[in-house]
Formats: sequence, C-alpha cells, structure tokens
Amino acid sequence: MARTPRHISRGYSSGSRAQAFDAAGASGLAFLNSQLELIDTNIVEPLQATTYKDHITVKTGGGYAQFTSAWATNYATTGTQTYGLVGTNTTDIPVAQADVQKAVWSTYLWQMAIVVSFIDLQRMEFALRNGQAPPVSLQQMYEESVDTTWHKALDFVTYAGYEGGAALINNPDVYEYVAANGASGSPHWANKTPQEILVDVNTAQTQTLSNSGYAAKDGLADTLLIPYKQFNLLSQPQAIAGVPVAMSTKEYIEKYCIAAHYGVEFKIEPLPDPWIVGTGVGNTNPPGQPGNGTDRAVYYKNDEKSLLLRIPQVKTKIGTTPVHGGISYESAFVGVIGSINFRRTTTMVYQDSI
Repeated sequence: MARTPRHISRGYSSGSRAQAFDAAGASGLAFLNSQLELIDTNIVEPLQATTYKDHITVKTGGGYAQFTSAWATNYATTGTQTYGLVGTNTTDIPVAQADVQKAVWSTYLWQMAIVVSFIDLQRMEFALRNGQAPPVSLQQMYEESVDTTWHKALDFVTYAGYEGGAALINNPDVYEYVAANGASGSPHWANKTPQEILVDVNTAQTQTLSNSGYAAKDGLADTLLIPYKQFNLLSQPQAIAGVPVAMSTKEYIEKYCIAAHYGVEFKIEPLPDPWIVGTGVGNTNPPGQPGNGTDRAVYYKNDEKSLLLRIPQVKTKIGTTPVHGGISYESAFVGVIGSINFRRTTTMVYQDSI
C-alpha cells in the first residue's frame, strides 16, 4: 500500500486545523468580504466656516508691502463769520482752509508649507494600479488644508486683530457704551421686549448719525453683528401688546429702525461666538480668545469708505523642492494680510451688556 506523503494532511485531529498562514484570518471568506465592500470615494472633510467676506469689503493687490495707507482731508475756515456769511460793513473775510492727513496700517506676513513623502506617493500609485483609487491626492488634500488656514488667518485679523492691531470688534477709537436698562431693570436683550430692543438699536444708529455730521446715507450704521444667543432671540416671532405678529423681532427691527426710515437697508447678522461673546465691558482676555466680559453688539457702516480689509498679496505657492535627502518634497506658500483700514470710525459704535 502506497504511503501518504508526510506533507499532505490526512485529516483533522482533535482540537487542530490545517491553515494556509501561520496566523488565522478574520474569515474563511476574506476575499468575498473584500469584494462586497462598497467604498465611497468622497472624502469627508471637517465642517468649518469663515465669515470675514460677509462682514467687510476686501481688496487685493499691491505685492509684499510692509504697510498700507490712505489719505484724508479736513475743511475749516478762519474768522468769526458764520459759514462765510458776512455783513455789509464787515472787513473780516473768512479764509477757507484744508489739511491733508495720512493714516498708516501694518501688514502681516503669512507663510505655510506642506511636506509630501515619496513613500506615501508610491503607496498611492500602487493602490491606483490595483484598482483601489485613493479618494483624493495628497497634494490636493494638503493644499486644501493650507487654503483653510489662510482664510482662518483672515478671520482672525478681521475680528480679533493681530499683534495689537485693531479689529472689527475691539477698536479702541470706536465709541462704546452700556445699553440702557429696560422695564425689567436689566440691559440684557433676553429681559427686554421687542420694542425696548428697537430703542437700543435706534439709540446706537442715532449715535453714528450724529457722530457723522448727520450724513444719513454715508454715516448711518447699516450692519449689526451680535452673538448667536441674541440672534436666536431676535429670530423668534414677536408680540405687540400681547398679540402675536407674523414677523420675527429681527424683521421688525430691520423694517422699523431709524436707518430704514432714511432708506438705508439695515442687516442684523450673527457672528460666531468665539469672536464676539463676552468681548464687551469687563473683558480682560486677549483678542482671539473667548471673552469674560459682557456681550457686545457691533454697529457699523459696511462700505470701503468706512472700513476696508486690504490683502496686498494673496496666498501664493512659491515653489516645490526636494527635502530630507530627496525622500520628500516641500511646497511653500506665502501671502501678506493687512490690518483693517479704519477710515471713518464715526460710523461705528459698540453697545455692551446686551
């Protein structure tokens, strides 16, 4: 009788199995599991938002400037006569005067780099050849990360300011005050009626109007930024004399505020909490961190004659070079971001403790 070769199994003994690999797989049908896997090639990215473009005029161009500047003029007359009106026997003829002033604002250099490994690229190429296409290229993924960081830097400069630069919510040259108490004895909007909140808004708008020489079209604040808590409050349906009205408090204020009566469209918009919550009176935390003071309402004229964000040099890839002995390559990006050009702070006001 022929003998069975030793390397061929005669069957299974108690408590043992014949295996193709030294380590057991997760399933005897591993190949089938792999074939039944349905892969979504759309990569899931983190949710994030930047809002500076919604709240300020942006101008680009100029190159790698170290400063941005603008000119302004003031008018006056000499003499004691009123606006040039003179009597028939006067010899005191007023003389018109004008002076030109220059304002200068700092710019900030922005830099970022990405490093892609040669080994990672080879692995992705191998996967592609074998029908397992990666959902995104490494270069594309890293460049999208750079782009996100660029826009977040612009948000930071716009709302918090960098290296002591004034920002939209913390300019020391802007008039600020605490909102008046309502019938409840509190200045907080959560404790006020829609009519009392409208009074607060009209008070702030009137302040910008008077500060700007009553030039309604160019001087009245047309934008209000508030935290999400207050914005959600204003989004609720309101009631007058206990009777519900088919509009929210936000719509009511935008329709009946002083700006609307002058034909100026007034918008109330929320600002993400990390930028504005607690930044009012009593805040001691540095810009860019959640404030520990009262909540602030920011009223301002949103046009480039009043304030402007300059970007002299937009984000630009300046080159790609081998690094680490050639096993990786690096791409570098640079840009220049200017601090906000505040041209007319008279069109702004801060209202705290809302």
